[in-house]
Amino acid sequence: MKLNIEFYLRDQAPGEMRTAAEKYEKRFGIRFASLTYFSEEFLSVLHRAESGPEKIPGSVIIVSITDNSIVQDIAVLTEIANSFSISNTERMLYFETLKNVYRKLPSHPKEASQDARTLCVGIQREGKVLGEAMGWLPVDRSICPDAKRIPYHKGLLVGLSELTLLQQYSRTIIIDGAIASGATIISTIEKLRSNTTLFDIFSVHSTSEGLWAISQYAQSVGVKVRITVGHTTKGLNSHYYAVSSTNEEIVVVGDLGDTIDVLVPNVTCLKKRQ
Repeated sequence: MKLNIEFYLRDQAPGEMRTAAEKYEKRFGIRFASLTYFSEEFLSVLHRAESGPEKIPGSVIIVSITDNSIVQDIAVLTEIANSFSISNTERMLYFETLKNVYRKLPSHPKEASQDARTLCVGIQREGKVLGEAMGWLPVDRSICPDAKRIPYHKGLLVGLSELTLLQQYSRTIIIDGAIASGATIISTIEKLRSNTTLFDIFSVHSTSEGLWAISQYAQSVGVKVRITVGHTTKGLNSHYYAVSSTNEEIVVVGDLGDTIDVLVPNVTCLKKRQ
């Protein structure tokens, strides 16, 4: 099935979309180059599993299936994410737990990131912070685009900063802390797929809905995607955040960027490639 992505260059997007995006541009001091719209109906199609809710796409590795200790790590993240007020000590524990899950993944971007034919992407904010902390963003072949999810007409807009590449790559690694709706990663791949057709995605947590969204989109546009996640759960709330399948008031990992961003100096990701 061909999935039609509603993609706009920022200045060519409908006025109402630009107005919604401007609020986030002012808040974070950034400017988007593009806006991608995911309507409520389109997200519903993307999140629909092909063969029942328990099946996962064949291109996905969920590490907690064989390493149960990751379930305990996610429980730590959940407890902190649902705290009424998060202390700096809790933020540090949260950050260290995220990195601990990354260390348990059976395959790592470290070796692949040394390949001159590989582009490494750390999506702002948590992808950049975690990627730099793990040493997965080589200065000569990494980019860290700003990406923001913007609520819009019960769906999502994804604003992305400029992603212009001047060469082809055999593979692109995408580092993200958590995958909820899948919209941010889909928007990123949509911008990069003319420069590479193989994407390796690494994340601490994902919803099953997000995994299906990325998988079905990739199949539709003809790119190969491999996803490695520490743990997966089912459940998204109306704001497209990962929530407990039994209680929508409980977020699974919360907003990673808000939780760890204050711990790390705001250094712009260096990009010396192209």
